[in-house]
Amino acid sequence: MKKSLPLCTILFVTLGVFWGRAGSETLTSKSSRGAFSSPCPKAFEVQLLPGKKEFVFSMYGTPGDLKGIQQLVAFMQAKKLGNGFDPGPGTQPDAKPVFDYLASIGWPVTCYSGGEMQIKGGRAVLGPENARTLSSMDQAGVFSAVQLGEWGYYFHNLSPTESWWRDVYGKEFDAFKHLMKPKGLAGYDRFPSGKKECYEVVQDYFMSRSHDLLGRVISVTGHSHYEAYVGEWGASCIGLELGENIAFTQSKLAFARGASRQWRKPFSVQVSPWFSGSCTTSGALRREGNAARGFDAGHSLNFYERMWLHAWFCGAAMVTPENSISTFFESQEPPYSISAHGIKASEVFQFMKGHDRGVAYTPVAIVLDHYAGYNAYMDKPWGILKPTVGDREVRDLFDHQLFPGDDHIHGNPFPENPEFSYLRPTPFGEIFDVQLSNASEEMLSSYPVVLLAGDMEFDAAFVMKLKALLKHGSKVLISAEHKTALGEQFGALSKFSGLEVLEPWINPDTTRPAAISNVRLQRLCRETLPFDIQGDPVQYEVNRNDKGWVIELINNAGVIKKPDEPVKINPGAGVVVTIHSKVRCSSAMEWRTNLHFDKPKDVRIELGPGKMAYVELTARP
Repeated sequence: MKKSLPLCTILFVTLGVFWGRAGSETLTSKSSRGAFSSPCPKAFEVQLLPGKKEFVFSMYGTPGDLKGIQQLVAFMQAKKLGNGFDPGPGTQPDAKPVFDYLASIGWPVTCYSGGEMQIKGGRAVLGPENARTLSSMDQAGVFSAVQLGEWGYYFHNLSPTESWWRDVYGKEFDAFKHLMKPKGLAGYDRFPSGKKECYEVVQDYFMSRSHDLLGRVISVTGHSHYEAYVGEWGASCIGLELGENIAFTQSKLAFARGASRQWRKPFSVQVSPWFSGSCTTSGALRREGNAARGFDAGHSLNFYERMWLHAWFCGAAMVTPENSISTFFESQEPPYSISAHGIKASEVFQFMKGHDRGVAYTPVAIVLDHYAGYNAYMDKPWGILKPTVGDREVRDLFDHQLFPGDDHIHGNPFPENPEFSYLRPTPFGEIFDVQLSNASEEMLSSYPVVLLAGDMEFDAAFVMKLKALLKHGSKVLISAEHKTALGEQFGALSKFSGLEVLEPWINPDTTRPAAISNVRLQRLCRETLPFDIQGDPVQYEVNRNDKGWVIELINNAGVIKKPDEPVKINPGAGVVVTIHSKVRCSSAMEWRTNLHFDKPKDVRIELGPGKMAYVELTARP
């Protein structure tokens, strides 16, 4: 028997649905006719790379000389393979002619600063000569940045690991071993006194590295959720790595999108081909040591397609297929010959350029305390502190309620298909952004619903912000523990009808207290979405564009992939989904097939294994 998703319908009078006042009119319609007719708030607009008016699909890796770069660019333009480099050349002075050329064609570039980039106090310090190398990019207004990659994992896991340091420094290890951190302290010099001290230590580390990398860092985090902080700390782009062996894909995107909106910074997604030691490269499937290489090694091509498209649809300014300099070509030397991976990438990029993705409609802000330091990979706040009951509630919210089955770090949810945990069906849709309690009133007021989760510090400024949100018309959901923590301040907030103290609930899947019940999450879905998504479990997201609405549907089932084996397809894993519209639409069309639907009130979509659909519903005036 097929399982049904929760039905999600539009809210009429109960909440007074609106996009928020941040640059747009508040919507308080009493019927579905006018509901959701307001433009999206400016706070939700997609942040593109500075100087770029379009989405960037970047090539990973470049030749080192000007002629080689020009040949590669010409081939990419002819085959429609992308419009930027991440990473491109290094910032050494002899690379200046390459950057002058890239500035002239307006292609953004991320620079890689080498294996020492994460080490505070090491040799990875860029100076005026490196800045001069990039000067033509600045003069032309073309984005360029220096990657600080996987720094959260380095901070907690590699900074005390001697074998890693010996690999980096070789014979010079003894001269730099004093920079290592003590074992057992997850990157700290001593056990921190609490979350605020952790925040200050990690902030100091990040800002020190950013300063040494010319203050133009693109942060790339994989095994952490520190996307929430890097915009605040000055990153030029909030990057995250997905794929690889990294879990928690969808919650990381919710963190990155929320931070992008709060700090008006673009976010990017790098999709890694590494998978349990194996890696997608060119050539036939083969063993190299204990791992596999080749086009059929690592993740599946279908997985890359789903990841690239979903990251784009979520609002990323740039998507980078890692190792594409290898996988998009049969060989890495000119004359280039495009591979099956390259053909798929070209198809995906042209699809992206040809459609208005709009803006992710995320009516619910999950607000964590500014110093929460959420880190699912380490399963400890800031990688070191013992989780409280509140911390565990936040973890359970993401991993057992919103995106169940996404954690392959602390378990093995799908041993017969390990790739299945990376993108998951969404019982309540991808209607959530993650914000921190220091988010601006303007930002938080853009959300119809604000859900406080985990331990919160209710200082006077935050309480005033909550009061302003309630005055504005947002609904604020708090727990009984939050009510107790508010003390006398609760009285001032309880005067507003929009404040709701959630009923306590023990999640039967975890046997622990939950931040919010599944029943209440289902009601949120009904109250805030203009569509019911009915039928088999799928991953889905709703975007708002100039014509009306676009709904992304992803069937992640039926694509079976192990790191060292070719992909297998289960043809019986298809799904059927019906989009039931509660808003008046004049037409509906599915972008990938160009199918038109005569009755846009109920659109029936069939999706085979690993297939995606994008249904645009044109709103009536």
